[in-house]
Amino acid sequence: AQFLRYIDWLLTVPLMCVEFYIILRAVGAKPILLWKMIFFSVWMLVAGFLGETVFRESSVLWGVISTLGYVGILYEVWLGSASKLASNSNDPRLQGAIRALGWFLLVGWAIYPSLRA
Repeated sequence: AQFLRYIDWLLTVPLMCVEFYIILRAVGAKPILLWKMIFFSVWMLVAGFLGETVFRESSVLWGVISTLGYVGILYEVWLGSASKLASNSNDPRLQGAIRALGWFLLVGWAIYPSLRA
């Protein structure tokens, strides 16, 4: 079941990061934003998988390492280049979309692990 969950996440999590890029591309997002977001998402997922399956005895350490990838994504969305592009756009719909996706990432991804316990 863990393996299947991570296969799902390896597809859906990077796609969420692609959504940020596609929305922000109209206001000047560069491909580096896309690659940073995908990098952080893969980092988060691979470290989480390793902690849950391979290195169970040090799962807390791997959880912390995984969380750093999550924090990287949150940083980009709330304070980094994604946030700056949205703020500079002067488009309230775009700003609302980025804010909604940001809240989904912050709250949805933060509570999800506790929901499956």
